[in-house]
Amino acid sequence: MPSITTSRFRRLSCAATFAAVQGSASPALAATSALIEMESYFRVFWGLGIVAAIILILYALLRKRFSLLAASPEKQIAIVEIKPLGGRKSLCLVRIRGQEYLLGLSGDTISHLATLPPQEDATFAAALASAGKEQRP
Repeated sequence: MPSITTSRFRRLSCAATFAAVQGSASPALAATSALIEMESYFRVFWGLGIVAAIILILYALLRKRFSLLAASPEKQIAIVEIKPLGGRKSLCLVRIRGQEYLLGLSGDTISHLATLPPQEDATFAAALASAGKEQRP
């Protein structure tokens, strides 16, 4: 009989030791799992930040590359300036093969308003004033 009591005592002591170890390790395991969870969230947010930065950089490059006002030297047609007038109406100064044209844009129509002599250093306002002087009788 003593052997049966001893084996029961060993089983109970092993179970008590396991419960004690599990109970004391539980806060450590919880802290470790919380750190692992925070690290995974950090990785996700870091990855999202990198993807957002790449998208913003590509957007800026594409916007600069395909801008309406960007003129390249090998092209024959260049939009010098666009002046909005309100609504869907605007004035547009276009340079084609060295000659400048003032166009009126509204909705679906484009109207030729004036042909301007090329002036490299003139501003849009000066070009518009000179066109007004030329057209008056």
